[in-house]
Amino acid sequence: MDDKDFFENGCFSPEWTSDTKEEEVFQQVNAPQRFKDKETLLLELKGIKQQMQEIRAKEWQLAKLLEFHYNKLVKE
Repeated sequence: MDDKDFFENGCFSPEWTSDTKEEEVFQQVNAPQRFKDKETLLLELKGIKQQMQEIRAKEWQLAKLLEFHYNKLVKE
């Protein structure tokens, strides 16, 4: 079905002709931009790297626990 068929069958909402995307783009363009300085970005990056290291350490610990469970406890 094309747009004409949808329209003739009454499948469009009453607001189908309004262009909300244009309004959204206008709002995004006119929105105030908040830039962070370099030091703030570097601190945030450092925090993200620390979180990633913590996650990797937890993954390693879980992997070792699973290995212990499957290799040492299951063998009976």
